[in-house]
Amino acid sequence: MPSTQCRKTAVLATLIACASITTASAHQVWLENTGGQARLHFGEFNENLRESSPGALDKFKGVPVLEQVAGTTARRVEGTLGKDSFAYTTTGTPDTLFAAPAYPLIDRSKRNLPAMVWQPSARWVAGLTKPVAPTAPLDLVPTGKPGELKVVYKGAPVPKAKVQLAAPSGWTREAEAGEDGTVTFVTPWKGQYVAEVKHTDKTEGTTAQGEKYGEASYVTTLTFVLAEGMASPPLPEPPKGH
Repeated sequence: MPSTQCRKTAVLATLIACASITTASAHQVWLENTGGQARLHFGEFNENLRESSPGALDKFKGVPVLEQVAGTTARRVEGTLGKDSFAYTTTGTPDTLFAAPAYPLIDRSKRNLPAMVWQPSARWVAGLTKPVAPTAPLDLVPTGKPGELKVVYKGAPVPKAKVQLAAPSGWTREAEAGEDGTVTFVTPWKGQYVAEVKHTDKTEGTTAQGEKYGEASYVTTLTFVLAEGMASPPLPEPPKGH
């Protein structure tokens, strides 16, 4: 029989692995864009938590490419790894920005579960007045109607999807999508909002690198800034250690 120390070591390794999975799946990535400088953050917007480098930000597989669209013109923007974000220099006046950083395949064999792909992505839009066509597997886009967003997975609307909206102060509210995949929020404050939606697909698949997985977990955010509205309280102080 294994020694007590060996059992403790195995349990500790499992707990560490589970903690890593929980941290990743609980977090989100979101985009901010000000004055031609875009930043892709990893953490929790509503808690003002931004992971850093060295640290959790280094777990991604390289610096993701930013997709910038202005009118009918699309371009790819290379970025750099900064202290608390991936940073990009945008040009002109973009209508939308999009990034989908790659995260390593999550091994869940110690829990007798198949490997999982965790795919975070982030979209930024200049406003909610223009509809945006979805391009990501799981996408959250404005429809052009006041306060209305639409959840789309692989080209089809997602009824009953849970969408959480974080206001500029970090205050959050959740709404359930209708049969057409749309949700509507009241946005009384001016400033930056971040909406989030999650979706799990247990269809088996293979990554571009040939790695097999049994589950895909998606989390997508949509950032938009409103120029008009009531003044909002600031975000809370970041958690200690961040």
